Amino acid sequence: MSGAFKLKYEGSKPNANLDIDIWKDGRRVESAGSIGDLFYSPDGQSNNDVEVIISIDTVTMGEKDESAIIKVSTIGRSGSSLLTFQIPWDKKLTARGLIQDAEPRSFTAEQAVHVFGMQATSSNTMRTSDLSTESLSQTKWALVFTLQFED
Repeated sequence: MSGAFKLKYEGSKPNANLDIDIWKDGRRVESAGSIGDLFYSPDGQSNNDVEVIISIDTVTMGEKDESAIIKVSTIGRSGSSLLTFQIPWDKKLTARGLIQDAEPRSFTAEQAVHVFGMQATSSNTMRTSDLSTESLSQTKWALVFTLQFED
């Protein structure tokens, strides 16, 4: 499963982090990782436009253990980077689908914003979801990417 989105800011550079959280039964239960300062530029120049590409794959490790490998690539003016995260995966979660916006949207840095996600279920019946908290509260299991802003 993979997807991509672009982030762009206007005004002064925000200190934006991309948090990766695991949701179960419609609630955030634990962190799966975080990427700090998405708009970082080593040369100090403006880097106000970043593309984020996400890939999520499951891998079997031995007879019983299965993991999900989350790859996050960021591409901006100063270059690109690739980060990987690994989380345990429940083999019963056989149906999977992406949660992402089809249309551009604008927001302020006043509050956290869900920007991407993947949901999974063991029932082979999946609801169509969006990134609103109300919709995420209906998911069985989800991996949610949230843009957080620090002062």
